[in-house]
Amino acid sequence: MTYPSKTNQVWQDLENHSRRISDLDLNRLLADTKRFANSHLQVEHLLVDWSRQLVDQPIQNSLDQLAANSRVHQFLLSMNRGDLVNNTESRAATHVEQRSLHASDESRKSMFKIAEEIRDGSLHGHSGKSFTDVVNVGIGGSHLGPELVYRALTQKQGPRVHFLTNTHPAARRAILDALDPDSTLFIIASKSYGTYETLDNAQFIRQWMNERVSPDGDLRNHFIHVTSNPEQITNNETVLRVPSSIGGRFSIWSAMGLSIAIAFGIDVYQDLLAGARSIDNHVLETTDIAQNLAIKLALLAVWNTNVLKTESHLILPYDPRLQLLPAYLQQLEMESNGKSTSRDGEPINRHTSPIVWGGVGTDGQHAYHQLLHQGTRKYSADIIVTQSASSQNDNTNVDDWILANAVAQSTVMFAGNQVSGDQQFKNIEGRHGSTIFVLNELNAFNLGALIALYEHKVACLGHLWNINSFDQWGVEAGKRLADDVYGFLHLGEAQNVPATTADLLNKIKKI
Repeated sequence: MTYPSKTNQVWQDLENHSRRISDLDLNRLLADTKRFANSHLQVEHLLVDWSRQLVDQPIQNSLDQLAANSRVHQFLLSMNRGDLVNNTESRAATHVEQRSLHASDESRKSMFKIAEEIRDGSLHGHSGKSFTDVVNVGIGGSHLGPELVYRALTQKQGPRVHFLTNTHPAARRAILDALDPDSTLFIIASKSYGTYETLDNAQFIRQWMNERVSPDGDLRNHFIHVTSNPEQITNNETVLRVPSSIGGRFSIWSAMGLSIAIAFGIDVYQDLLAGARSIDNHVLETTDIAQNLAIKLALLAVWNTNVLKTESHLILPYDPRLQLLPAYLQQLEMESNGKSTSRDGEPINRHTSPIVWGGVGTDGQHAYHQLLHQGTRKYSADIIVTQSASSQNDNTNVDDWILANAVAQSTVMFAGNQVSGDQQFKNIEGRHGSTIFVLNELNAFNLGALIALYEHKVACLGHLWNINSFDQWGVEAGKRLADDVYGFLHLGEAQNVPATTADLLNKIKKI
C-alpha cells in the first residue's frame, strides 16, 4: 500500500510527534484550562471528550491534515450517494439510506404492519392465541444489533423477545423449554439464508413445533423470514427482504430490526432511526474535519493504532444495560476492518483494526483493570457513561458515583499514579489514551446516535487504511473449512483434511 507524498510527510510528522509527546508531563495537559474546550464535541445529547487521549493541538492538526489529504469526508459522501464502495463484491453500502426511509416505503411499511399486528393480536398463532414470545433465530449481524437494543432499552410493552444463536442443545433448551408453541413466533434472520447455525436451528424448531401442535395446525403465522435471498423460502410463510447492499453488521436499520419494532413498537424503533439520522446529518454536513465527530474518532484510532502501536481497544460501558455493546462493536470494528489486503489488492504495511474487547466498567474494575493499570500492554479505551441511570426510588447518589468511577479510571489510564522509593509496586505508568462518551439518558434516540457514530467511524477508518470495510472473506473461509471437517466426521472424507486434523478428530472420537 502506497501513499501520496503529502500523506507520507504527514505520517512522518506524526512519528515525530510521538517521540515529542513521550516526554510531556501529562498532568500538565490535564491542568490546561483550554484543553477540554479544544478536545470535545457534542451532537444532540451525546458528548464526546477526548481530552485524555495522548494528543495535543499540533498532533490534532497533523491528524486533520491526514484526513484532508485522504479525502475521507468525500468518501463518506460517496458512500451516502450509493457509489460502489464494496469493491470485492461490487456493491454499494446502503445502510445509511435505510435510516431515511419513509414509513410509506413498501419494505418499511410491511415491517411496521407486521410488528403492529403482532402487538395488537390481529396476527396470531394457529390456535388463535396472541403471540407472547418471539424468538429471533440468527447469529452475528442478524442478532447482535437487535439484542443490544433489546437489552439496553427498558420500555418493553410487547411480546418477550429471545435470541437463539448457536446450535448447542443447551442453548436451545434454555429458550424453548419455557415457551408455549401456540403463542410463540419465530423470526428466521439470515441475510444469505445459507448460515448453517441459523438454518439448523430453524429446522430443529420446525420439528419442535410439529411435535407439539396438532397435525392440522397451520403454522405459517409462526414463522417470519428476514433475508436478502427470499427465493430460498419456498413455502407460503411471510418474508421480509433485506437489500443485498446492507452488510449484516449494519443491518439493524433494515427488516433485521423487526424484533425491536415488535418488542417496543414502531414509535420507539423510529426514535432509534431518528437518533442515527441526527449523526448522519452531522457527519455528512460537517465539512470542517476538526468538527466532524466520526472523522475525529477515526483519526484518534489511527493515532493510537498506527503511531502509538496500541494492541487492543477497550469498550467500557458504565451502564449494565449496555453490557452487549462491547460484543456488538467487536463485530462492527473487527469484521469490518480486520483486513490485511488493500482495496488495490496489495499487502497492508500498517496495522488495521486493533483487538476490540471490554465489559461493564464497574465490573471490570474488580477484574482486568489491574492489567490495564499496571500491565505491560498498550491499549486505548472508550468509556461510555449514561446520565439519569437511576429511578426516583434509587439512591440519588448512584449516578454521581458511577460517573466518578468512569472519569477516575480514564484519568488513571492517562496520567497514571507515579510512586517513588520502596513503594514501586504501587506505581502506575499511565500513558494510555481514552475517550469518554456521555449520553444524557439511555433511550432509543441516543442509542441510535451512538451506534451510527461508531458505524461512520469504522467507515472512515477503512478509507484511511485503504481497505474494504464492507466484506468479510475471512469469515467465509472459516465456513468452508468447517464443511470439510464436518465431512470427515460424518462421511470419512479425508481428502480436504490435513493429517494432524484427522488424527485429532479420531482421538476425540475415542475420548
